[in-house]
Amino acid sequence: MISFLSVREICRGISNKNTLYTFLFVLLHQSSIAFSIFASVMVSGYILEINQHYEALKLWVFLYIVAMILPHIIGYFSDVYKEKWLCESLSRFWQSATKRYQSCTDSRAVDHTLGVYVSQGKSAISDFIGYAFWGMSSGLNFFLSLLMITAFIDWRFFVSVMISVLLILGFNKIISSHLENNAVTTHKAGSSLTSTLSTIHDNVHFGSSVNALAYQTRFEEGKAKYLGLRIKEAVFRYKALLVSSLLALAPTSCVLLFIFTSSSVPMEVKVASIVNLTRIYHLLNSASDIVSLLISFPSIKGQLSVMTCFSKNKPLYQPQWNIAILKDNESVDTVNLAQAQEGRFRVVGENGSGKTSFLRHLCAKNDYLYFNPSKRLLWPWDDSAILSDGMYSAKSIQWLLENSSGHLILDEWDAFLDSENTKKIGALIDSYADSRVIIEVRQ
Repeated sequence: MISFLSVREICRGISNKNTLYTFLFVLLHQSSIAFSIFASVMVSGYILEINQHYEALKLWVFLYIVAMILPHIIGYFSDVYKEKWLCESLSRFWQSATKRYQSCTDSRAVDHTLGVYVSQGKSAISDFIGYAFWGMSSGLNFFLSLLMITAFIDWRFFVSVMISVLLILGFNKIISSHLENNAVTTHKAGSSLTSTLSTIHDNVHFGSSVNALAYQTRFEEGKAKYLGLRIKEAVFRYKALLVSSLLALAPTSCVLLFIFTSSSVPMEVKVASIVNLTRIYHLLNSASDIVSLLISFPSIKGQLSVMTCFSKNKPLYQPQWNIAILKDNESVDTVNLAQAQEGRFRVVGENGSGKTSFLRHLCAKNDYLYFNPSKRLLWPWDDSAILSDGMYSAKSIQWLLENSSGHLILDEWDAFLDSENTKKIGALIDSYADSRVIIEVRQ
């Protein structure tokens, strides 16, 4: 299960055994690439003395070719386990968020928590795992390749890369908070837009032109805000990546220029540099990837922090109602209602007196079964057939009476029933009220 108290707890919750398998295969993948650098250096040395070491040259050429092919095979397994890691994490998220949703949002209002549950949470987890996988691959590739190039080609590469790292870290420190704030603001706007989009069915099909127009207005406002923030965030992030990439590439490029033009550099170093020129520039690309990882970290953190909304309990609500509870036309107080084991109780009051609020309070406090026909919900039967409101009401009540136990709350259950079906369902309710508590509000 995932705890949503902090970004750290979220990361811990979406880690599983597939995370370890993914890391191990990435380590093998990048180690074979690093070995190919060492093998190429050995090939370069034996080429200069081909007449004396021809057999050794053939061996190292073979090992070099194997080291270049092997990463593609290992990469298959790392990709597969990354996908397993993602699927297991999404399963945990949906399971945990479903359990937390009832207590983390106010049932009277749809907030951005719904958007996180439906869309943004999935996106944040997918982006995080992609970021983590990218970080493993780029980080290991960078450091292992740098180690091999420094140890077996020229130590100056290490110095140049360390200069780049210091420049990058300083620049990242300056802009990190701005990047994180941009990410949080953008993803909150995206969650709100998702929540608005989810209301299209009711507003278009069950409302009127007024509802549809209100929906369209709110949708346009939310869309403009989200897309504008997303572009703003992207422009700032890509500018930061450009500046950081230049900081990363410049020092090592100067070292390469020095090696190829200086007469004091040994020929074997120049040959090894030429043979590994692609790998050296790939190292520079890896340095750029490290830059991107550093720059993108606040954005990823910001995405995950949006999910902490599931740790926030709904605000304390003090219900107010002016109602009466009747059983057989006699008044009953809430204490007797709470102690009852059977019987049919009716909640009455004027419009706006809080009848539904009272029923929802009972349901939340005691986990009673609740039914209101104005909300179409999912039930454990085949709902592929299109039912009228009356048919839906009758079928739902009948199923609840016949297939459930415990206290049952029926809120305006007769709202869509004609007189004949109201009498039929009323008689059915009476028959089951002999063995369970049924609390109702009538239309």
